[in-house]
Amino acid sequence: MNSAASFSTPPEEEGPCGDWTYHEWAEAFSTNDLARTLPPGHIAVCRVQTGGRGRFNRKWIGEEGGLWASFTVPLSAPEDTAAGVHWGHLPLVAGLALFNMLRGMGLDSVRLRWPNDLLAGKSKLAGILVERPAENMAVIGIGINVFNDVSSIAGEIKDPPARLADLVRDCPSLHAVMASLGSHLNQVLSVFSHGGVPALQEGLSRAWAGERPVSILTDDETVRGIFTGIDDQGNPVLSLPAGTVRTIPAHLINRLLEE
Repeated sequence: MNSAASFSTPPEEEGPCGDWTYHEWAEAFSTNDLARTLPPGHIAVCRVQTGGRGRFNRKWIGEEGGLWASFTVPLSAPEDTAAGVHWGHLPLVAGLALFNMLRGMGLDSVRLRWPNDLLAGKSKLAGILVERPAENMAVIGIGINVFNDVSSIAGEIKDPPARLADLVRDCPSLHAVMASLGSHLNQVLSVFSHGGVPALQEGLSRAWAGERPVSILTDDETVRGIFTGIDDQGNPVLSLPAGTVRTIPAHLINRLLEE
């Protein structure tokens, strides 16, 4: 079956990638858009992404040399889903999978910034965007700076960019990174599907790399405090200057800024 037959431009390459099937285009507006018509268990990947986006439609620049890939994952019917398992938690699932993969490459400086950014120190290495194009499927879009020239985008984005090739010895090929990411994503998805966010708490605690001062922006207010982690629903928990603790519902948050 050519699952990409509905696209006006067929992929240049496609084939197995561990337990996944990948479809690679030379150029695409958005791999998340390509992935919307693929079944679960597939990856849409392109060498150049011209219209990549992050949360709230923020721009993600995807030049050649980076990994711009979207993984399609099945969603169970509500009655078949374990308590606490919700598709809105998938950015945390993907973030932990990315963290585990990069730590496995020896990248000790990597950390997760709630809910969907991977940083090396204070520099942005990777980002995640999860969308739900159908009731029974989610698309996990992941962009990683690997070999791409990040100097050209340094002034166009809020965080200074980092790339994997500068951080790890003998940086793997893009295909090898994609395959490793797919394997780690499957592992974390399996844990999450059986136990929800609480089953990921230990790993996520390592991924946050400690407590840090933040500002959380909602439509109605800015809350400043010390980010101490998340509750069992994935909501950030802040220790406030007055000595109290406050949990901020994730769906109200427009942005979390580290100070």
